[in-house]
Amino acid sequence: MKFFKRWQQRKEIRELQLRIDHCRTTIEEVHSALLKEEIQPEIAEQFRRLEAALEQVDVNQLGNRDIEKIEMATNKLLDEFRSLYSQGKLRNIYEGPMH
Repeated sequence: MKFFKRWQQRKEIRELQLRIDHCRTTIEEVHSALLKEEIQPEIAEQFRRLEAALEQVDVNQLGNRDIEKIEMATNKLLDEFRSLYSQGKLRNIYEGPMH
């Protein structure tokens, strides 16, 4: 029983870490794409700070609700840029075919 409990806890931590990693990767990709667009230095600095903050996240100290908040913030960030992309003011992040 103890083994199963430890295994379950490790599995949950891996899943939380994966979710944080996904948010971090998303933010890095958006930041990289925006740098190609010659964004204002203040915006670039905010992205660097955000990336650094996500690097410091310790999933052992967070719960599912905390991760959900980070995911919601990441989605909100993407929503902010969606209109710029749809208006053609920014290039697509990904080159190649869209799925």
